[in-house]
Amino acid sequence: MRLTGHDVLKFDAFMPIYNWIYPLAGQPSKRFGPDRAVQVFLELPTAQSRALYVHIPFCETICTFCPFVRGKYQNESVIDVYVEALLSEIELKGRFRALTEVPVGAVFFGGGTPSILKPHHIRKLGKALGAHFDLSRLREFSFEFEVKSVTPERIEALLDIGVTHARFGLQTFSPEYRQLFELTATIDDIYSATKLLSDSFPYLSCDLLYGMNGQSEDDLLADIERVCELNIGNIDFYPINNLVTQHKLHQSFRDVNKQPVSGLTKFYMRLLLREALREKGFLPHNGHGWVRAPEDEIRRNPVVTDVYSFVYHEHVLGYPKHDLLGFGTNAVSSFTGFSVSNTPSRDDYIRALSSGELPMKVSEHDEAVDACRPIALALPYHGSVDRRTVDWDCVPSIVIDHLEELEQHKLV
Repeated sequence: MRLTGHDVLKFDAFMPIYNWIYPLAGQPSKRFGPDRAVQVFLELPTAQSRALYVHIPFCETICTFCPFVRGKYQNESVIDVYVEALLSEIELKGRFRALTEVPVGAVFFGGGTPSILKPHHIRKLGKALGAHFDLSRLREFSFEFEVKSVTPERIEALLDIGVTHARFGLQTFSPEYRQLFELTATIDDIYSATKLLSDSFPYLSCDLLYGMNGQSEDDLLADIERVCELNIGNIDFYPINNLVTQHKLHQSFRDVNKQPVSGLTKFYMRLLLREALREKGFLPHNGHGWVRAPEDEIRRNPVVTDVYSFVYHEHVLGYPKHDLLGFGTNAVSSFTGFSVSNTPSRDDYIRALSSGELPMKVSEHDEAVDACRPIALALPYHGSVDRRTVDWDCVPSIVIDHLEELEQHKLV
């Protein structure tokens, strides 16, 4: 891709670019191999704030667009065993001072389908996190729902443990695409869940997809119109990532002769999203998130507004001295210089925790990786980065050259 100098078409090629780079895997650590992996928690650099991620790998429905580690829900006893393993991991990691002394800025329950947990599971996990980690400066506690599992009893349990942000996957209102994605919730389920969640939590957001094979401008505008009618304060619109969706979805698209949209089309869809949502009173607050903004902010029309911030992403995507600690199968922890990955196997995870072991592997990466994170992630994703937070001596010269070129083209 090369810069063109054109007012609108800034580059000579249009490629969908997805952030599947961070947290960076790096190279397997020689210092902290399988027998010494937990020792990495004794040598972590100091952080200012930390996010906690809890992975719940169960779903009642296996959606064909989803790339994440999860399995079909079978029965409650399987979840009981998994939650006990999670509690053991929380307790074991809670023994390391470097993990517990850093104040937690955000907690995120993701999956899978966290709302498949029963109220007693929710309360147990919330109590364990509060017992072992410093939540005194918590700014955001997010929990993901599947709309069919939204109940007053679960909501009560979540409020008991301090959840502030409810999130659910809507994906699309289109009956055709909902069938292709194998979504089993009805539109009535969506409306009912939205009402319950809006009445219960100060923040509510939903996820939608765009750029699907064969999707038209009218399809996208119809989704924008209907989601805005839900009167939700936050909306996340993601371009579908065809590199990681299931083969079954690709086959389904072929069966109904829906061809992939081009990179240029996705670019125009992004422009359409911005203008259509702005007319509805929304502005982008990061690379994919939109927030209902005050009228004076709408008139100012910033590239990225700062009236709202997704605190969890501040820790994952580029903010220096912010790191991430994960729990559960395939969960990733990201620190300066290190990444720690849990086993993706649920059986191996449960077996290890039942023996008092942490099923993890450690990777290391060069200091240039951490130096570039604010530039590669926070700058394009949040719209700005404080120069003082970047260790410029560690930033490779080619990155500096690209920044200068972007500045010349008034893109930075």
